[in-house]
Amino acid sequence: FILDDFLFDKQLYFVNDPHSFKIAVCSRRSGKTIACAADLIDTCLRNKDVVCLYITLSRNNAKKLIWRDIQRINKKYNLGGLEDATELSITFPTSGSVIYLSGAKDASEIEKFRGLALKKVYIDECQSFREYIAELIDDVIAPALLDYAGTLCLIGTPGPVPAGFFAEVSGVVPDQIAKSESWSKHGWTFFDNPHIEAKSGMTHQQLLNRELKRRGVTMDAPSIQREFF
Repeated sequence: FILDDFLFDKQLYFVNDPHSFKIAVCSRRSGKTIACAADLIDTCLRNKDVVCLYITLSRNNAKKLIWRDIQRINKKYNLGGLEDATELSITFPTSGSVIYLSGAKDASEIEKFRGLALKKVYIDECQSFREYIAELIDDVIAPALLDYAGTLCLIGTPGPVPAGFFAEVSGVVPDQIAKSESWSKHGWTFFDNPHIEAKSGMTHQQLLNRELKRRGVTMDAPSIQREFF
């Protein structure tokens, strides 16, 4: 399994960035979650006996968003990962490393991540988390990264209102610029994803034009700017 053969350039630049704290602000259908799956698997294959973690709003969302991608990569490249659909985990016997998928829909759920020593953590759909995400990151995840000098990656799309932890660390909240300086910032869009045209049989612009016509809006519409650009 070679990341260079699997990810396109902007995905690859993000996952290969050596910074400990990274953020990717992407559009819809940009391929951000498949980049998570590939990076988590690659981390487990390259490191002995480490734990990696993927968190989104709920366990059900985690299963829908990334579990099939992890299974597909495992099968396509004959990686030999042992899949546990009940636990939502995959263990790689060659390295002894494991990926856990989980949810954190409210503040009460973040305690279950305490006590883990983590090599890499992805928090997906960050724009949808409420204020407890700060406690999740500062009080639970960051200390868990200390054993292995691990990496935390936040990914998501822009929310309707530029507020909250994800917006603050992405650098779009003027009075929180200092807070964002510790994070390495990345971003790519639907238009950067080369697989869209192959799967749909339409160009990126044709697909966007179809959506503009359906909604009866122009490219200047705020939701179009957030979700496509």
